Amino acid sequence: MSDSPSSVAVVGVGAVGGYFAAEAWRAGNDISLCVRTPFDALVVETNGETIEVGAAVHTDPSQVGHHDWVFLATKAHQTPAAAHWLEHLCGDRTVVVVLQNGVEHLESVGHLAGLASVLPAVVRYGGEAVGPGHIRHHTYGYLHVPEGREGRRLADLFEGSRVEVHQTATFEYEAWSKLVTNVAANAIPALTLRRFPVFRRADVAALARGLMLECIAVGRGEGVDLPESLANSEIERMAALPESVGSSMLYDRLAGRTLEYDALNGAVTRGGERHGIPTPLNSAVVALLAAISETAGP
Repeated sequence: MSDSPSSVAVVGVGAVGGYFAAEAWRAGNDISLCVRTPFDALVVETNGETIEVGAAVHTDPSQVGHHDWVFLATKAHQTPAAAHWLEHLCGDRTVVVVLQNGVEHLESVGHLAGLASVLPAVVRYGGEAVGPGHIRHHTYGYLHVPEGREGRRLADLFEGSRVEVHQTATFEYEAWSKLVTNVAANAIPALTLRRFPVFRRADVAALARGLMLECIAVGRGEGVDLPESLANSEIERMAALPESVGSSMLYDRLAGRTLEYDALNGAVTRGGERHGIPTPLNSAVVALLAAISETAGP
């Protein structure tokens, strides 16, 4: 941990935001929780223990001022709704860490952050929100960020916690390789209403591979050298995960919330259109998830 605690505001305290808020607090930092639905305390179940985080819970952006760090952990399609939070939280020394899925972080967040710096992150995490302010962490939890000053500072921020911050010179590769996983790992559980054992079915695994290969082709069109073998290795990994593990989009559908398909499968179809690469499977998935999402609550 650094010599003095940093002030960290977490916007969106769901599965991802709640876990990384708890670990930043464990490292000795001052945490503010910025939420739409209030709760008494943030409680995180992880590695056989239950942590109650000492942090203020805010529902009104006017209650908060500038912070050293802002963890933007809303779903990607909820970013515009977080604009008022960013307006109040961000100063010229603030770093906004984008803890969201997708490959379009700078485009979606940069214009909302004012004078703050924006640090995109690839989140590798397995967990779910089982109620407002109640997070159940199932598996890993670490971050990939671009090399540089902000990345080093973020690693220092989490020193003393269980979060590993990996600084990489190949951030675009990390972001696109996660998108390769997510176009199947999020979409298929949400469509089937099943957790990751669904990938043990040969027919589902074949569909997942098709979705991933389309994403790999588009990533290559964007200049990212993704191997086709990534699809097979990720399907094998997902099929081997514990029975309890699902995806964030599955949890959102089970809770009746809108879905994050546009930042995932939608990014593939947009990239395909830019580069003239066919993406029929991802296009079909976008249509199905859009139809589900439009009947959901906010």
